[in-house]
Amino acid sequence: MQEITYPVRIIYSKTDCARYISHLDTMRTLTRALRRSGLPFWYTQGFNPHLYLTFLLPLALGVESHYEIVDLRLTEEMDWPSIKETVNNHLPPGFEASSVAAPVLTATAIAWAEYKLEFCLDQDQQKIVVQAIEELFKLPEVLVLKKTKKGEKMMDIRPHIELLGLEKGENPSCLLRLAAGSSLNVAPKLVLDALALELPLGSVKTLRTAVLDDAFTTFA
Repeated sequence: MQEITYPVRIIYSKTDCARYISHLDTMRTLTRALRRSGLPFWYTQGFNPHLYLTFLLPLALGVESHYEIVDLRLTEEMDWPSIKETVNNHLPPGFEASSVAAPVLTATAIAWAEYKLEFCLDQDQQKIVVQAIEELFKLPEVLVLKKTKKGEKMMDIRPHIELLGLEKGENPSCLLRLAAGSSLNVAPKLVLDALALELPLGSVKTLRTAVLDDAFTTFA
């Protein structure tokens, strides 16, 4: 008889010092935290049972996020607020669940992600960065070297990046919408590479603010 399970999707943030935790270590961290919660999560069957976790659109090291997605299954039905409260009581600093609900869309529906880039620079460098961003998005073509499973290749990312907003002044910032998903993923680093600026280490703070489907609707 097939075991009945109940799918659950957790949207969580990964900020502050947690941004320095790699994806693999994030998986381990959340696995331990969810085990400690005592919630009836489903484990895979077989010789080495483990907690079933599926991470959608893993985050690059050093990037913060307000919109990380992990799918799990429960062996019992529970109300969403109780799950959220219990999970947050066991998550380490830097992690916080913002939403718990049944999945609506599959991972293949992910098409875009939005990021805020904040530049912590001196006044002269701030002007240079703002000008570089403005000029970049006027170009008809933006060629960058992109790493793929088959090696490295030059790619025109211009059709896959959009500037949603640019804040000037002290610590200028920009809001970007970038193609995301399993078939095509444009990381914020590629945009920074395209700016072709020598920026001091740690001077750019990157935050993922949303994950969207192809209709620019928040993914859930």
